[in-house]
Amino acid sequence: MIDSFKKTINEYKMIEEGDKIVIGVSGGPDSICLLNLLLELKEMYELKLFVVHVNHMLRGADADSDALFVEKFCEGINIPFFLFKEDVRRYAEEKGLSEEAAGREIRYSAFNEVLKKVGGNKIAIAHNKNDVAETVLLNILRGAGTTGLVGIKPVNGCIIRPLIRTTRDEILDYLTSKDFGYVIDATNKEDVYRRNRIRLKLIPFIEENFDVDIVENLYRTSQIVLDDEDYLSRESEKIFNEIADLDDGNVKLDIDGIKKLHSSIRRRIIRLAYKKLKGNFNQLTFKHVEDVLNIMDKQTSSKIDLPFEIEVIKSYNNLIFRKRAFYEKRNLKEVKLNIPGITDGGCLGIYKAEIIDRKSIEKLNLGKYHKLFDMDLLDGDITVRYRRIGDYISPLNMKGTKTLKEYFIDEKIPREERDKIPLLAIGSSVLWIVGYRMSEKYKVRDDTKKILSIEYIKQD
Repeated sequence: MIDSFKKTINEYKMIEEGDKIVIGVSGGPDSICLLNLLLELKEMYELKLFVVHVNHMLRGADADSDALFVEKFCEGINIPFFLFKEDVRRYAEEKGLSEEAAGREIRYSAFNEVLKKVGGNKIAIAHNKNDVAETVLLNILRGAGTTGLVGIKPVNGCIIRPLIRTTRDEILDYLTSKDFGYVIDATNKEDVYRRNRIRLKLIPFIEENFDVDIVENLYRTSQIVLDDEDYLSRESEKIFNEIADLDDGNVKLDIDGIKKLHSSIRRRIIRLAYKKLKGNFNQLTFKHVEDVLNIMDKQTSSKIDLPFEIEVIKSYNNLIFRKRAFYEKRNLKEVKLNIPGITDGGCLGIYKAEIIDRKSIEKLNLGKYHKLFDMDLLDGDITVRYRRIGDYISPLNMKGTKTLKEYFIDEKIPREERDKIPLLAIGSSVLWIVGYRMSEKYKVRDDTKKILSIEYIKQD
């Protein structure tokens, strides 16, 4: 066992000398096997090992007993032990996740917390060859694409899976030969979860009725697809960087650029845009991706919602990915302008306001971010904010009044850009659309006595 373990580690370059490795240990056979195999390599690689156990609070006294077992085990081998106790069921309800997905998020959060605390650089997880086969079957049943056929990657960032080529039977044989104890999670024998039904019913049925080693075959398939996916992913990243524009937390994709691509690459580009905002591909389905691609041929301002408060808007020849909650929250922000003084509006920008005389105007370098107003015409407090329903402006050098929406449409300012433009306003009357036009109503005239100078310094 140790030879095949070392072979996997070396082939995938999982471990280097002096690594500090955080190990996820549930107390089950897989994780106990992983912990002991790493112990056998500890001196050879001069490793520092740290164990993390997460109690999901789903099994009452049994879960507490498992945590105590792992703690005592670590005491016996003199390995630092970290215990986390999290209510997975409540977390799942709060986040709108399945208990399985919630448990995964909580575990990896715990692993990363300890990794940072101890200055570690690797996280070792005990996934094995059977887990790969089960994941591939699970993803096939979900209707996943080739990415789902990869199953579980041997290395994913700082996460390593040294048992990925080892079967569950080989793990049990190793533990028996070494006389190592372990705990059994009784829920693994229940067919409540789909993964359990695959392990307990589907795989045995296939093996018994089709005379194939389905675990080995699915694992082999996953490795072939992994190589193909690796190549396609790298090529997609290159193309994404050519046609994508990252701006103010948004991802903008050129529609003409997308349409020139093969459908396989198109879908990957959409997934990458989502990942840039979310950090991963969680809950993004094939249908979501197809919905995004379909709005390319719809009218401008067409919009669809994706998981985790991400929305996609078609704007002329672009697809804009943005976080919906971010814009809803920021548009509530309103800051009173200090006159005179500096006003820090955070995401709204920083403004310098001062009262000047006519002689000072000649010395000013006015531009699109520096405007002058007749102080005596200002009939209320000036606030800095984003647009709201009912806003209007009398554009400089134009007759009449327009709603702010009409102005934006006339100037062909994309809809998704309108929410990012700061405004200076008195109530619903807009003095200045920052970076665009000021109001005719408040401009400096021949008889103006007090002049208000407002300069937009920078945007945070």
